[in-house]
Amino acid sequence: MNGSPIPRVTGRLIAGGLLILLGLVFTLDNLGVLDAGDVLDYWPLILIAIGLMKVLQPQHEGQRTLGYVLLAVGVFFLLQILVFRYIRVAWPFVLVVVGGLLVWRALRKSVPGTETTASPSSSQSDFAFMGGVHRVVETPEFRGGFATAIMGTVELDLRGASIAISPAVLDVFALWGGIELTVPPEWRVDVQGTPILGAFENKARSTVRETGGQEQVLVVRGTALMGGVEIKN
Repeated sequence: MNGSPIPRVTGRLIAGGLLILLGLVFTLDNLGVLDAGDVLDYWPLILIAIGLMKVLQPQHEGQRTLGYVLLAVGVFFLLQILVFRYIRVAWPFVLVVVGGLLVWRALRKSVPGTETTASPSSSQSDFAFMGGVHRVVETPEFRGGFATAIMGTVELDLRGASIAISPAVLDVFALWGGIELTVPPEWRVDVQGTPILGAFENKARSTVRETGGQEQVLVVRGTALMGGVEIKN
């Protein structure tokens, strides 16, 4: 079967196609159909297209190497553009999520039947917003509590405290901030946190001793959103 030969993809063909595309984009922009700026934001696609052409139809081996380089550069810049655009669109939703978490925790504390039975001296509730809180806790019946740091720091020194009824549960939340817990070596720390662009670090070395026949266990749970929670001795 005879047919027309498939034209070879050349630099002249790509250049002509790009000029036609740019002309159409600016024409539609002048007509108010689309915004040329939004389309031109994806300029790395040009590098990707040229790179693919060099890889699939190289005139010599050196062009294939150049094609891989253009592909890598184009994909790198395209990912940067997409990530920046995603963050710009999504960051208000992050505020909604953070606010929802704070409201949910506040409501959970106030719902009947969910309050802790600990006395005020045995339960912590610390909040730092664009500032710092440092507290030394010395109670023989530590039950846990809440620690929240938003663009700030909460430091709890628990070395003088004891856990009478295990486990003691400390609910933490760090947003663009940090929470630092200093615990005695006879405590065993169980971290159940969720890091989201953040970190939970458990540096505490436990001797796993028993007090009154019962192991002293501290459960640290919560969320570190672009923040950090550190536990140490």
